[in-house]
Amino acid sequence: MIESVRTRPVAPVAFTHAKIVHIMAGSSRVRTAEGERMLTAGDAMVLGGGVWCEAVPLPQVRAWTIYLDQAFLRSHMLWALPAPEQVLPGLHPAGWDGRALFFRPGATLFAQTEPVLRRMSTISHETGPGAAAKLMALFAQAVEVALPSLVIDSAIPARTTSGVGRLTALPVTSEARRATELMLSDVARSWRLAEVAAAVALSKSQLTRRFTTEFGVSPMRWLTEVRTTEFARLIEESVLSVEAAARTVGWADRRVAAAWFRRRFGVSPTQFRRQPAPACIGEAPCVLCPDRRCLRAV
Repeated sequence: MIESVRTRPVAPVAFTHAKIVHIMAGSSRVRTAEGERMLTAGDAMVLGGGVWCEAVPLPQVRAWTIYLDQAFLRSHMLWALPAPEQVLPGLHPAGWDGRALFFRPGATLFAQTEPVLRRMSTISHETGPGAAAKLMALFAQAVEVALPSLVIDSAIPARTTSGVGRLTALPVTSEARRATELMLSDVARSWRLAEVAAAVALSKSQLTRRFTTEFGVSPMRWLTEVRTTEFARLIEESVLSVEAAARTVGWADRRVAAAWFRRRFGVSPTQFRRQPAPACIGEAPCVLCPDRRCLRAV
């Protein structure tokens, strides 16, 4: 589970796990074996394991990506969705072979889902008893929100807020949303809580209270999580040094970056970079591969 803000093209790459990509803001041109498509805020893309995709942000895109076992995804959706004739064409898992799927839950539904995704991100690095169960429960909540966008003519009742948890029931207020957009606009900046609060016309305590209610964490902890996910992306996808990657996301001290990284992933940035990279597909050497060599597509 990772949130990313991308401004540079992503070379063609295929991951072992299936993934669900939620476009939260901005736009990106993506290319898969099925062709090329423009994705904007509110669009979603599902790819099976081993299915390649490349992306070109135009000029920037913010996305949440869930990586999960393909068999689990298929079985969960078979359980959650109604009969194939009640599902939009091509979206029922009974006939899915892993190829790219596209649908549009919409920006409003994503706004409801994002607190769940953020909570999943904070739990995904946990290894203690119950961590997997928490993740599955949160994933089920996210699916519940998205379900109406997958069916024909409201084949299932629209989701209501009665009987659901705080994370998915609350609307997103403009002040908290504006605060996230402000910090995302310049992640490398040394943001201070007072500065962000003043920009959205709230006191520090008001912003912290609203932010924590809607996103489950304080503004500065939220910024740390965003920096950690972007730092991980740079370590995995670029040739920047650890120091340079840390500075790019706003950490002048490599030790601070490494501490937050280890807290989430359990290894140092250097160890993470040395791990085997996913198989890449493309004409030129891909920065995802430690040895700068790709596995070619036929």
